[in-house]
Amino acid sequence: METFLKRNAEYLEKKAREALDEGAYGFVLFFAEQALQLRIKYILAKRIGDYPKAHRFSVLFEALGKIYGDALEFYERNIELFELLEDAYITVRYLGRDYSRLAAEKALSLLDAFKEEFRDEF
Repeated sequence: METFLKRNAEYLEKKAREALDEGAYGFVLFFAEQALQLRIKYILAKRIGDYPKAHRFSVLFEALGKIYGDALEFYERNIELFELLEDAYITVRYLGRDYSRLAAEKALSLLDAFKEEFRDEF
């Protein structure tokens, strides 16, 4: 299970970066949100054998915080971006909302920061 989650997270990150190059900024946020979710779930599956069947970052980081004490701090430092990604997950698919290049770049920066913060897991 873990390998599948990691592989899908890497693929979605690749798609997010391609979407940036294509100017599809909403899909950058959508793919980045999915990549982050799967990376968190990958860590949890690897460490404890399971993960919450949830999509909210607050729930995922609460579970991650039981392994990494500073995980909730990372979430709280970046809460506005995590909330933006959660909203984009719905609005890109169902409402056709557009996002700016700046928002897309921030989403990718958050993904990079997460990978750096938890680099020992990847």
